[in-house]
Amino acid sequence: MIDPFTDRALWGVVALAISLIVLVIGILYAATWRPEHEPPQAPATAEEAYTYTCYCHREPVHITLRASELPRRHARGHWRR
Repeated sequence: MIDPFTDRALWGVVALAISLIVLVIGILYAATWRPEHEPPQAPATAEEAYTYTCYCHREPVHITLRASELPRRHARGHWRR
């Protein structure tokens, strides 16, 4: 077997190597971020819009629908777009 001092030094080197690899992967991930990866935002126009907030997740989700995107109710109870 390996003596205790060498064994501890080996585990220290392994821990530092893993930490360095995680750091490099994090830096590469942050460097590849692009604005087009974000979800599309509703255009800011004067058109009437409705905003809903869903609290079913840890962070609230805000949903904005323009009035033209809402389904309209027509005669005899049928839903149409």
